[in-house]
Amino acid sequence: MPPHRYVSEKEHHEHLAKYNINANRAMFTLVLSVLVDVFGYSMVLPLLPQIGKVFGASDILIGILISSNAFSALIFGPIWGKLSDKFGRKPILLISQIGTGVAFLFLALSPSLEMIFFSRIFDGIFGGQLPVIRAYISDITTAETRSSQVGKIMVRNTLGMILGPSIGGLLGVINWRFPGFFASGLSVISIILTLKVLVESMPKQRIADLKEQMKRMRDSLEGKGSIWNKEIVIRLSQLFLLSFTTIMLTSSLALVLDKRFGADPLAIGSVMTVAGIIGIFYGGFLLKFLIKKVGEKRVFLTGLVLLVFVFIFYPYLYELWMVYAFIPVFMFSMAFLMPLIQSNITKAVDPDRQGEISGWSTNIQSVAQTIAPLISTWYLQIVNLTIWIFYFNAYELIGYTAMFLAFILAIIGFLDIRINKHLYNYNKSKNTSQISTNE
Repeated sequence: MPPHRYVSEKEHHEHLAKYNINANRAMFTLVLSVLVDVFGYSMVLPLLPQIGKVFGASDILIGILISSNAFSALIFGPIWGKLSDKFGRKPILLISQIGTGVAFLFLALSPSLEMIFFSRIFDGIFGGQLPVIRAYISDITTAETRSSQVGKIMVRNTLGMILGPSIGGLLGVINWRFPGFFASGLSVISIILTLKVLVESMPKQRIADLKEQMKRMRDSLEGKGSIWNKEIVIRLSQLFLLSFTTIMLTSSLALVLDKRFGADPLAIGSVMTVAGIIGIFYGGFLLKFLIKKVGEKRVFLTGLVLLVFVFIFYPYLYELWMVYAFIPVFMFSMAFLMPLIQSNITKAVDPDRQGEISGWSTNIQSVAQTIAPLISTWYLQIVNLTIWIFYFNAYELIGYTAMFLAFILAIIGFLDIRINKHLYNYNKSKNTSQISTNE
């Protein structure tokens, strides 16, 4: 199939049938694999304060623990993706799933903090499931159907982030090791599904058939020059700043709830679950409705302004009920700004360069996930800081730093709109369908 012509759904299924690939069955397995993977990861989050207390870990060490997983995934994720291009998706996916299962088993059996670090780094090294799954989806979809199928993966990802902390909190109240055993058991389920149900999407024959097509695609890309332009730089900057500010809060949330309110794993899990449910409602229902009614531009600007103000109030959450009141406002900006920015990034490049810009977007977010937890947990470690005649406690440092970065993000966002005076990126009628694919 030529890379740049329209391919009907029927024609595409006939093409896949040549290699005994059933796209619907494959998607079912992939969706469950993502749910299991995210489920296992998110169960650990409410347990971080308890793990720190058991092994005498400082706040900054907890931050390094979180960052070590993101950093190793940043390095090894692209490697697994390239290996899947060469050796096929299924074997690399299996290796990743086995590695994840072993990592959670290491975590549950850890006799020391060093072993816990090893388990998280090990999980990051073998955390290639999502990149390989995205590649598999590209193999079995057309350009017209890909967004909707990726949307299914994102919904299961969010569902895992909701259910994981809840079950992790419940099991963690009994023993902090139980969620690790449970997550390892879930990995076994995903491995069995991959072995028994999933068909290789890139068998040797298909790779051979695609060699000439790949060569033509590379040749066409060489003539188009760099993807970098002013719009790309501005919007990737927005993505980095938004990721950084939100991760500063979310990565330290469990520690803050423990230190400030004495919350146990069950209470921490409930806060994260409420945030996830609200996020699904905003992104899955309200976003599309508001864009249709008031336009993308107004939703975007409202989200930017709210994000600045929400962090002003963050240091003054003196009681746990205030956190529950804080979450809906915070999630409004988070659930709306992220898909809008990501959608605008894709609009700034040609359709056949989407994979390249997606790779850059992923790397930008991974860098933020590596650095932000170190800063927020360092603030908690030092407790307070005096700058000239000004005194700041840890919660003020987290809130005001995030507010400052959100303010810069707002300036860049306003600049983006001003530069693009034609406002095609913020047209409510034309972009509703594009935004909804990112929900």
